[in-house]
Amino acid sequence: MSSKGEKEESDEETEEEVEKKSETIVEEKVDITPELLIKYRVNYGRRTKTTFSEKYIYKSHPRGFFLIDVTKSLERMRVAVKFLGRFPSDRVLICSAREYAEKGIKKMCELIGMVPITGRFLPGTLTNYVLREHREVSLVFVVDHAYDRQIVSEAAKMKIPIVSLCDTNSFPRYVDLTVPANNKGRTSLAVTFWCLTILYLRERGSLGEDEVVDVPIEDFMVS
Repeated sequence: MSSKGEKEESDEETEEEVEKKSETIVEEKVDITPELLIKYRVNYGRRTKTTFSEKYIYKSHPRGFFLIDVTKSLERMRVAVKFLGRFPSDRVLICSAREYAEKGIKKMCELIGMVPITGRFLPGTLTNYVLREHREVSLVFVVDHAYDRQIVSEAAKMKIPIVSLCDTNSFPRYVDLTVPANNKGRTSLAVTFWCLTILYLRERGSLGEDEVVDVPIEDFMVS
């Protein structure tokens, strides 16, 4: 029979083991995979589709909405960051009035040096040189070309290239490059900006091919 001291020592060892297991779970590496995008519902489209978006659709969900092929989402993210990388980061504007995109946009711009505009977009920002808020940029990235139509219209008028996320109901007029994704969901937008940030830093050589930023996805997510 063990003594009381031996019993306490045994209990302490058990607690240490549990703590180590917890640390292992917390420190588990998260990487950019189709499974990650599915977990955060990047694949959740709308109940309608356009002829443009058909090539990005995997199938329909039993609840009636369409599912985006996240392997194509990843392919287009990689193409997008290569395109973004052709321009100085401080000449790239990432913009959206959509509330769920705000935190992700600001965090991505903070980490890679691009310029954020969230909330209301002031008409004339790209076209009216008299405005104090006027900006001269080389590329515009928007979350939803329809929702953010004012900046898309101004960028097109100024012949500024446009990159946009696109959902299953999108018909992206004036957009030069699209990335298929759920561009309305809180979790989807957070993980999309997290992935774009990492892929961009990998493309620029700031991160290794198997490295990720030391910033959790939750820091890109509106609470």
